[in-house]
Amino acid sequence: MESLSSSSRFYSKLALFKSKQGVLKAPSSTLGAAALALHYANVIILIENLASSSHMIDLETRDDLYRMLPTTVRAALKTRLKACAKSQAPFVYDASLAAEWNLVLSQILEWLSPLAHNMKRWQSKQNFERAQEVSSTDVLLFQTLHFADQAKTEAAITELLVGLNYICRFNGEQYEKASPEFLGCRSSSLYEPKRDHHADYMAQD
Repeated sequence: MESLSSSSRFYSKLALFKSKQGVLKAPSSTLGAAALALHYANVIILIENLASSSHMIDLETRDDLYRMLPTTVRAALKTRLKACAKSQAPFVYDASLAAEWNLVLSQILEWLSPLAHNMKRWQSKQNFERAQEVSSTDVLLFQTLHFADQAKTEAAITELLVGLNYICRFNGEQYEKASPEFLGCRSSSLYEPKRDHHADYMAQD
């Protein structure tokens, strides 16, 4: 398995912005050009909220997040989870690895989360200015996800989800050990969506 510390360094150093040109026209490879910047901002902010309280994730919230994911991220996540499942013993989750994943999530969100929040702030400001017919903003467009490379942003989101999934499973396992009388009553995984409408997402051998 690839070193998590190496992976986190890679993602924390991603050059999201494809161009430093003065023209505010997003290149075709960016979220802005694909009109996805605001949607991805919502996804990232939701992941951030879930990561801060991973032990409290319920089925409804989990499914809401799944439905928000684009097909490209779903496919990448399915591949990653299959690889992870084959590389570790079944139903064995390690505290040190969970701690590493917590660190990875923190490092990625440290630089990705501000872009997402700025995107939401910028959009809200633009909507307000249109209504008030004024032109001023305290958030510049290049400080948002508008110029973020789509493929690299999706890779970072996938990494966040893989880590969050592991942490959720670890927390679920610890909960069941502490409260065996509730065994099976609490979801131990972020990504085991309901089979009736999410079956295509399950990683099959």
